[in-house]
Amino acid sequence: MAAKKKQSSAKKAVDGAVELSKKEAAKAKDAAKKAAGKAKEQAKKDAAKAEERAKKKAVKAKADAKKAAEKAKSEVKKAEKKAKADAQQAQESVVTDAATSAAASASESVSETASAPAVPVAAAGTSTTGDTVVALRARARELGIPGYSRMSKAQLQERIAASS
Repeated sequence: MAAKKKQSSAKKAVDGAVELSKKEAAKAKDAAKKAAGKAKEQAKKDAAKAEERAKKKAVKAKADAKKAAEKAKSEVKKAEKKAKADAQQAQESVVTDAATSAAASASESVSETASAPAVPVAAAGTSTTGDTVVALRARARELGIPGYSRMSKAQLQERIAASS
């Protein structure tokens, strides 16, 4: 009987140990659930913070892009204005050079005309049949006939005859 008693006592000890292990396992399971819940909440908070930081960076990047676009637009306007001013200055320079060249040419022409020998001019009402083109042009110039320098000899004779 003593062996039975010992056996019964050992069984109670084993049953107690099993029961205690079950309680400890349940506590460990609850603790694991709690830890998992806390980790999940922390992950949500971290994700929300990361999303907020990303939004702020996106807003800043958009503002920076807008500033860069405005700066580029301003630079384009400055470049267009400078190009326009340069073109106008170049045009004025060309006009000035052309005027200077024309004045020099006219001055040379006047000095050549002044030094040229006098061409006999037909008197009013006289025939221009035997005159040269140079003589006819001189007469047309005196009569104030426009475009005489581009006319042929026959045209000059007609216009001079009509003007006389």
